[in-house]
Amino acid sequence: MKYQPEYMEYDEVKKLYPTVQTIEDYTQALEEKEPTVIMRDYDEPTSPPFLEGKVEIFDFKKDKRPDEDVKRAYGTKGNIPGIDVLNAIREFIGAGGYCIHIADSSYTDYSIWEVREFIKNFDNTNLRVWMPETFDCDDFSQVLQGNINGFFPGIAFGTIWYGPRNPPPYWGHSVNLFYHHKEKAVYLVEPQSNTFYKFNKDIWKPWMIIL
Repeated sequence: MKYQPEYMEYDEVKKLYPTVQTIEDYTQALEEKEPTVIMRDYDEPTSPPFLEGKVEIFDFKKDKRPDEDVKRAYGTKGNIPGIDVLNAIREFIGAGGYCIHIADSSYTDYSIWEVREFIKNFDNTNLRVWMPETFDCDDFSQVLQGNINGFFPGIAFGTIWYGPRNPPPYWGHSVNLFYHHKEKAVYLVEPQSNTFYKFNKDIWKPWMIIL
């Protein structure tokens, strides 16, 4: 039986994003005899990018978790159309110039407070020891993405790679990305410090997103 996405049809996305490709189209465009290899050619930043000026960090002390959010159980959560996530990524990350792999047609509307409580109280990714090449930024973000997706089925939580818009210095960094449905906004999550912040399009350039 052919899978029919319930919340995001290909034709619908094609109208908004003319460059969209199906997995079938993408794989057929790759070289048959050689893999397409993307190699790292950057150093990690000397300090977390969210410490740069004019970066909006989510203030959990000021923006307390609503009572109704605490009362919601898994079975009572709603669905988020994948197109909403795509539109938020375009608005908050940038109109283009990067690659995004979106694997699901809809997601489950977990809140930013739920994700933060899990990371703060039940996840220890931030306590891992940073080691160049062996366990650095991409490893941190991949581990946290796996832990979050294992605990919150269907969540819109992935990984993003980005760098400076106007180097030098030329650096690259990998963190996590989360769709906050209450704001219809996208937040980055630094897995090495558990900080939630918004992407600054003026100083950073996105490269790749996997969701």
